[in-house]
Amino acid sequence: MENLERKIFDYISARLSPKRFEHSYNVAVFAAELAKIHKINAYKAQVSGLLHDLAKYKTDKELISFFANRQPRPKYFKEIKENAPQLLHGFAAAVIAKEEFKIKDKDILNAISSHTLARENMSQLEKIIFIADYAAEGRKRKELEVLRKLARENLDGAFKAVLSAKLIFVIKNNMWICAQTIAAWNYYGTEKEIKN
Repeated sequence: MENLERKIFDYISARLSPKRFEHSYNVAVFAAELAKIHKINAYKAQVSGLLHDLAKYKTDKELISFFANRQPRPKYFKEIKENAPQLLHGFAAAVIAKEEFKIKDKDILNAISSHTLARENMSQLEKIIFIADYAAEGRKRKELEVLRKLARENLDGAFKAVLSAKLIFVIKNNMWICAQTIAAWNYYGTEKEIKN
């Protein structure tokens, strides 16, 4: 455990900006807290949180190139490449986690890859990382204290609130919406209660 964490810390501290490194640490801390509260594996949450942005230092061109000779590519690779290449960073981080850190746990890899766009049928760990990335300490949005409280009490309610907030932000700013996020909203957002 300590060896893996040390290797991760060394890798991300050498590549990420101090601000991004601090964000990754804060996501890991909040994710582990939420995991303990909701009886999910806290170690997996912590590792996922540390690793979720490890490809964030890559430029758009580098992210596109990263997947040039890799299979399988993300489902919406062509559309993301053309409209918002930075959205590839989660998918790239999952590949690096697998190759560099020998992470084989599919739940951890899914949590890393889906932390930005969400997806249909997410695990509780995936939801935790999705929420923690949005609401961890260091983020400066006025509604986050309420959202953090909600996440501690109702994980699914907080997940739906974050998914909704992300979509509203993208729409208000006339940004492109990935079909993966639309599919996630159609899967979760139209239900009164999340069933997964």
